[in-house]
Amino acid sequence: MNPSTCISFFFTIILILNISHAISPNSGSKLYENVCNKAKDNERCLKLLESNTQITLAKDYLTICKLFLEMALEKSKNAQNILKTFMIQNPSSLAIKQCATDDYNGLITSFKSSLDELVDDPLSANYDAKVAGDGPQACDRALANEKIVNPSISTINDEMTFLSVVGYLATSYLRQ
Repeated sequence: MNPSTCISFFFTIILILNISHAISPNSGSKLYENVCNKAKDNERCLKLLESNTQITLAKDYLTICKLFLEMALEKSKNAQNILKTFMIQNPSSLAIKQCATDDYNGLITSFKSSLDELVDDPLSANYDAKVAGDGPQACDRALANEKIVNPSISTINDEMTFLSVVGYLATSYLRQ
């Protein structure tokens, strides 16, 4: 091979590598950042996902979804336990009882279903991650109807609703 052919061949290889890198799914960013780029509150999403180093190191969306939903499931169970404490402290409140039982049972069940369906039915996993947020929203409505203002419960509901949103965004990558 003559020198000009070698140089031409070398530049062709470099060009191909650059193009393939440019179109790769995680070029310039990590996969979890792609999920957060779709969130209305990007910074909050990044802070949430970056709190789990396994998520930040994940090389595929299935792993991110699995790790995130496990985290969301744990956080929702902890939130329900806090609500059960409020229920014991306020036994006459039907709204708090609804939150601690029906609404948060639905939240936990939806996250669990989403986690269980990741591989076999990503569309249902995506749907279940989305509807997980219905429980905290129903809780907020029940509290408002009973004219209960409890910033702690409102914060918990907001956090759980946000987990649902991020779960929905993450699982949406499985449908692509």
